[in-house]
Amino acid sequence: MILQYLKYRLHAKTRHGIHSPFIYSFIEEVIYDGKTYPEYAIIEKEISKLKQNRNVLEIVDFGASGNKQGYKTRFRRISTIAALSGISKRHGRLLYRIVKHFKPATLLEMGTSLGISTMYQAKGNPDAQFTGIEGCATVASITRSSLDAVGCTNVNLIMAQFKTALPDYLSGLATNLDYAFIDGDHTYEGTMSYFNQLKNHVSSNSILIFHDIYWSEGMKRAWEEIKQDTEVKVTIDLFYMGIVFFRSELSKQDFVVRF
Repeated sequence: MILQYLKYRLHAKTRHGIHSPFIYSFIEEVIYDGKTYPEYAIIEKEISKLKQNRNVLEIVDFGASGNKQGYKTRFRRISTIAALSGISKRHGRLLYRIVKHFKPATLLEMGTSLGISTMYQAKGNPDAQFTGIEGCATVASITRSSLDAVGCTNVNLIMAQFKTALPDYLSGLATNLDYAFIDGDHTYEGTMSYFNQLKNHVSSNSILIFHDIYWSEGMKRAWEEIKQDTEVKVTIDLFYMGIVFFRSELSKQDFVVRF
C-alpha cells in the first residue's frame, strides 16, 4: 500500500493541467472545496458518539475477510467498528460534496456499516431516495439510530447480503440509478459482479464510486477492468476511492487526481 501510494502521488495531478472543462470544474468546485458546511458538525457529533460507544456487537462479515463458508462471526465494540471501518472525515465530507453538487435523485450504498458514510451522503441531498444495503442486522440497528439522530429520514436500509439484495433492488427501480457508492466487498469477483449489474441501470449522468480501489490485488485488478469498460467515459483515481462517470459528451479519459 505504501509503494502504491507513492506511485499515486508521483502521477497525481491537481486541477492545473486538466484540459477537460467538466473535470476541471469538478476538481475545483467539489474535490478542492474547502468550505465548512453546517451539516458536517451535525454528522460528526453523531460519529463522535459512535466512537465513544463501548457496547459490543456480534458481527457477521460476508465480505472479503469471510471464510470458506462465505462469512465469519466475531464480537467487536461499536467504538472499534466506527474507528476502523468507518470512512474518514476527509472522505466522508467529499462524498457529501459530490452528492450536494450533482443532486442525484436515486442513490444506493452497498455496505452501510454503522452509517458514517451514509450520513454524509444522505445529508448531501435530503430529497433523494437513498437505499443502503447492510448484511449484518446487529450493525444495521445501530445505523438506523444514528440516521434518525441526524435527521436522515430519506434512507431505507435493506438488511441482506449484496448478492441477493442488489438484483432485487435493481429490478424494482422505476428509473435509472443516479449514484452508487460501493464499499463492503473488496473482492475482484464481487466488485466486478456489482459493477456489471449496476451499469445496466445507469444513465449518462450517473456516478459510481468504488471505495478502497487499492485495498488488494483483486481490487486493483477490478479497478483496471472498470476503467477499460467501453461504457465508462471518465474515471478519477483519488487512491482511496475511484469515481466513474458515464457522460456521453465526454471523451474517454482516466485521471489520477491529488487529494
